[in-house]
Amino acid sequence: MGIKGRLALVFGSALVAAACSGSGSVDTTTTTAAPPTSTTSSTTTTSSTSTTSTTLAKVDPTLQATDLTYAVQQDLEVLGYFDDVIDGIYGPVTTAAVTAFQKDAGIEVDGEFGPQTGLAMAKALAKDKDYVEDLQKDLKEIGLYSGPIDGDYGKGTRAAVEKLEEGCELHPKVDGWFDPLTHVCLNMALKS
Repeated sequence: MGIKGRLALVFGSALVAAACSGSGSVDTTTTTAAPPTSTTSSTTTTSSTSTTSTTLAKVDPTLQATDLTYAVQQDLEVLGYFDDVIDGIYGPVTTAAVTAFQKDAGIEVDGEFGPQTGLAMAKALAKDKDYVEDLQKDLKEIGLYSGPIDGDYGKGTRAAVEKLEEGCELHPKVDGWFDPLTHVCLNMALKS
């Protein structure tokens, strides 16, 4: 089965809705992984019975883990902007990291991940040789890249990323830049 077939099986028709909202910002209402919760246990013993109860700490329902937020956090970590637990939750720490990146990249500063921020992140990551080598290895593993593992984000790597974008239908356009949306697609292809 080709990459399009594998990706169609993995993503189905609801990928874009699950990955981002219509505004281009991270959809924090679509759950793809359970958010971390705290539990506290208490044991009550009476003369004839013993009961154990577990109480879950309340979690803000608007802060749900998403694959896109995981990818944003991972990529911001590589770029030196995120130094916290990669949990897929777009909370205050992720917002601050995106804001700092946007300021340094000279793009609109709103703390939200959208197409402009994704493209700026992709261009910055393309300059990181180790990151690109890992990307090339992963693209080779799923059969989209046959060039050298050299850390150069050249024509061959960009063409492989374009094939990945075409196969997963994440982008409104195919541009060959490995942004967090494309990162989600690659992660899913590697799992299939």
